[in-house]
Amino acid sequence: MSPAQGLSRRKSVKEVLVDEHLLDAAAVDQAEENARREKKTIQQFLVEQNLVERAKLLRALSTAWEVQSIDLSKAPPPDKEIIQLIPESAARRHMAVPFAKNDSVLSIAMADPRDFFVLEDINLRTGLELRAYLALPQDIMALLDVAYGRNESAVMDKLLASVQQQEKDKAQLPPEEGGQIEVQKEEKSDITDIDASAPEVEKFVNAIILGALNLKASDIHIEPFEDPTGKSSKMMIRYRVDGMLREANFTMPWSYRAAIIAKLKIMTNSMDITERRIPQSGRIQILAKGNPIEFRVEVVPTVYGESAVMRILDRKAVQVDIHRLMFLPETLDKFLSLLKGIGGKKNFGLIIVCGPTGSGKSTTLYAALNHVNRPDIKILTAENPVEYNIDGIVQVPVNPDIKLGENKKFDFAAALRSFLRLDPDVIMVGEIRDEETAHIAMEAAMTGHLVFSTIHTNDAPSAVTRLVEMGLPPYVVIATLKAVLAQRLARKLCDKCKRAEDPTPEELLVFRENKVEIPPGTKFYRPVGCPDCKDIGYRGRLGIHELLILSDSVKTFALKQMSAGPLREFAMQQGMMSLTQDGLNKVISGSTTVREVLGGADETK
Repeated sequence: MSPAQGLSRRKSVKEVLVDEHLLDAAAVDQAEENARREKKTIQQFLVEQNLVERAKLLRALSTAWEVQSIDLSKAPPPDKEIIQLIPESAARRHMAVPFAKNDSVLSIAMADPRDFFVLEDINLRTGLELRAYLALPQDIMALLDVAYGRNESAVMDKLLASVQQQEKDKAQLPPEEGGQIEVQKEEKSDITDIDASAPEVEKFVNAIILGALNLKASDIHIEPFEDPTGKSSKMMIRYRVDGMLREANFTMPWSYRAAIIAKLKIMTNSMDITERRIPQSGRIQILAKGNPIEFRVEVVPTVYGESAVMRILDRKAVQVDIHRLMFLPETLDKFLSLLKGIGGKKNFGLIIVCGPTGSGKSTTLYAALNHVNRPDIKILTAENPVEYNIDGIVQVPVNPDIKLGENKKFDFAAALRSFLRLDPDVIMVGEIRDEETAHIAMEAAMTGHLVFSTIHTNDAPSAVTRLVEMGLPPYVVIATLKAVLAQRLARKLCDKCKRAEDPTPEELLVFRENKVEIPPGTKFYRPVGCPDCKDIGYRGRLGIHELLILSDSVKTFALKQMSAGPLREFAMQQGMMSLTQDGLNKVISGSTTVREVLGGADETK
């Protein structure tokens, strides 16, 4: 390649995206801004956010830049010796990685294969003829992380190996140097035996957190289990991944149980390290690869010592487009129609999202708020606690433990009373738990505000009944309520390994019983397992929805018959799709399985 060719004018990534009609200019500008904020390349951001398919992006760039391309995520992993032909610092600086060598020809993947100066530098370092290919920057960096042991799994393995070696060295010390400790006595050692600030404890805590981030877990469970004989006492570490608990592939020494909890308390800057008799709550904030990660920590005393659960709150995860929550198109259109006309007190009423704990209610509410969030609309939220921060929205953390005087406390009801004097257009209250909160939410909805909230019921019609059971007049509930969205989460099949098969007779029976038609020739997909999904067969979760819109006909019926059963039957006659029907349609699309929809996940997989 000549210098003139290397310096020739080429289209930018933005120009390619627009010219190939992959995105419009406004969407590219927004993506560039978001990518810069998250310290990522625009290619990485577009693929991670599913704004552009990986294959389409590579094909468009390679065609526009007139170079060959390679998808490193699907290519066989190259030998480390080949990758390390270029020093790590140079490879990362140039965003280039060798992946094949044939005699004197070195094939190299580059984020910009037309950069003449990079090619010249690599040629001088290796003395080999170069064949440049286009690859996505994130794939190049991932390959370098694996080759140089900088990926999360490798870092975690190094941390654990370091601590385990130190423990082994301690155990082998002669009596005059450190004292030979009997195994049972060591396992029964007190917290004073190990300082919470010791480097080993810090490494263990880092390993626990890295393990969770590597698995994309939502929760970390740290639990002590003691054997009376002292032979098999253990500190169990478990991660909740896609709604299922799985045990970590490493163990913690029993003697570190109290020190690890103490270290977590220190990291919160709010918990009392000396108090081990009552539950405590706190928060930990860290940065992981430039992304802010927050942990909501809860510590409780057990018979074998303190146990901790850490809920992972990834701030970037909530920056979600409501169109990416896997609503069925018909359901999404109906839901978005409820959000039109906000501003100037034109759209008002109460919209409730219901479902059990961990069903994604908060994510759906945040997505709805993001959808209506603009400068001409004032949005107030009352949350306990505030899990994610959203620009442009005033978020208020309520705390019922704060006393405001005799018989006064700062709860959802108190926050709502204050909100009505702050001139909002949209109000979100974290949860309707009692009659007082429900009553004030109804008042807000009747006085020109659009109110969002959640309630714990199994389906949408039951939410209407629950509000009446709280003591609210039925006519107030029916007049104020705009819609109820019931939601569940099901595991999503891994796109890279799922296998198509004919539906079984049992599955066909489920579809017939729920009156869902299967298009002729439809194949159902099964979980298989691959490295991408950690051999589980599922990767991520999707929402299953049931949207009850209180139209005039539904309101008239509900005033006569408030029971959930008859209301459900009437709503389905009016076009409401049940949770099961919604899920079965997602089985037809190949996103999940019948077993997941019916709630009987195969735990043996």
